[in-house]
Amino acid sequence: MHLNSLLLPLTLTSITTGRTLKQRAVFIECDNSESQMAQAAVTSAGEMAAKVAASIRANNVTSLFQTFFKTTDSISTNHVAEILEEIAQEASQQGSGLVTYSCQPDSITCRSGSFTQTGYASTDRYRGQVSTCPAYFQLPQVSDDCSVLDQRTSSLHELCHTKGVLGYEVYGYSNVLGLYSQTALKNAESYAFFSKSQVICVKLGKPSWYW
Repeated sequence: MHLNSLLLPLTLTSITTGRTLKQRAVFIECDNSESQMAQAAVTSAGEMAAKVAASIRANNVTSLFQTFFKTTDSISTNHVAEILEEIAQEASQQGSGLVTYSCQPDSITCRSGSFTQTGYASTDRYRGQVSTCPAYFQLPQVSDDCSVLDQRTSSLHELCHTKGVLGYEVYGYSNVLGLYSQTALKNAESYAFFSKSQVICVKLGKPSWYW
């Protein structure tokens, strides 16, 4: 795929571990430039997640939440807020959290025909690892276009997987807008673009028809 329409699939692995164990969140297999970009993106993703979770708690995202998740019931809004709060906490604990970050794809194939991956996450539903493909570093670090994938939004997507957002995946801004509620609530890309839209589109005063 072209870089403006990349996919971020999940590889779910099974790891047996006690809940008393903690895995230090470090950036591995990165050169200096990659490490700086990845750390900045994860930090920014955490800040975005925190802002959006706070907005949900304050009931300030009703219309936008309905647009992305096709519901505004309290169970769903609380679930999304909790996931984003966990991501915000994880991103603020680089060096002492439960997720490790790799700047290499390790065992996955990043390209298959026209299919291009920017990254993937593995998890045992407690600990996790986020790994990137070369295409991740070709994304803009931050974009003011709500429909454009950037490193911050990509990182939030992958962190969603490490916090239990696991389901059949649908990618791309326009595609996630067409999902039913139950699918959207299990779709990491929905959380990522919902968060970006809340932080960027609302801030820029985009009209409701933009979504």
